[in-house]
Amino acid sequence: MKSLVLALVVTLSVASSSLAGTSASVNSAGALARELANTLQLNEMQYLKIKGFETKKLEAIKEAETTMTGEALAKHLILIETSFSASVVEVLTPSQQKAYLGMKSLMATNQVK
Repeated sequence: MKSLVLALVVTLSVASSSLAGTSASVNSAGALARELANTLQLNEMQYLKIKGFETKKLEAIKEAETTMTGEALAKHLILIETSFSASVVEVLTPSQQKAYLGMKSLMATNQVK
């Protein structure tokens, strides 16, 4: 289970780290938030909050990748992802939370294959 979570976090961070510059990170955060908005039927306030969370997450990943390596980086990326997910769940309704957690589970399953 730990390796599954680690693989998911590393995959997400590699995808996120391929973005260049702050404006690209902000645009990506908008795209990811829009995807969640469409899937979970977010209202405008939820969308804006999640977009902000995603921007902070991408900035934290970028900073971690420039200052850390190896096991320390992997652990820190897990903390970043966990913090992001907790923040997202806080702004969702119970039915949206269930859908979001289901999406995350499905993504993790697809990453293993």
